[in-house]
Amino acid sequence: MRSFIVKEAIPWREMSSDELVVMQRYYFDAPPGAVFKALTKPKKLVKWFLKAGKIKPEEGSSYTFTWKDGTSHTGKVEKVADNKMLVLTWPDKVNDQIYETKVSFALTKKGKGTLLVLEHTGFKEGADWVLLYGAIQAGWAYYMTNLKSVMGEGVDLRSKLDDF
Repeated sequence: MRSFIVKEAIPWREMSSDELVVMQRYYFDAPPGAVFKALTKPKKLVKWFLKAGKIKPEEGSSYTFTWKDGTSHTGKVEKVADNKMLVLTWPDKVNDQIYETKVSFALTKKGKGTLLVLEHTGFKEGADWVLLYGAIQAGWAYYMTNLKSVMGEGVDLRSKLDDF
């Protein structure tokens, strides 16, 4: 598991908002079709990510994700290429204000499995955006690690005591 900022920050200058990108790469011992289903099928999403989900992997459709604490959001499916790519708008609430970003999942067959590259973009400048960036980076690491566990070992690592 790796997470990093796409462009390296030079310590003596401030980073501009277009440089804030969450990018994480994960290898799964499963074919791209199985990983794609884990990202797009409500019955699969609840095993590693959500309490409930409504999604159709069709461009222009809306989706709704609900987490175990009852929070939810509704966004749009922007792009789909079966077993290869999924792009979603990603609305989040910070200090009672909605901030919209975008997440993309690119799937590539690698060896006998799949390389998933997650890229979350659209962060702007300001304290709320920095908070959101950190939360999203940590959240994806948490959930993608859980997806690896669920797909590889059949074990859901989420705890009722976790904050995610």
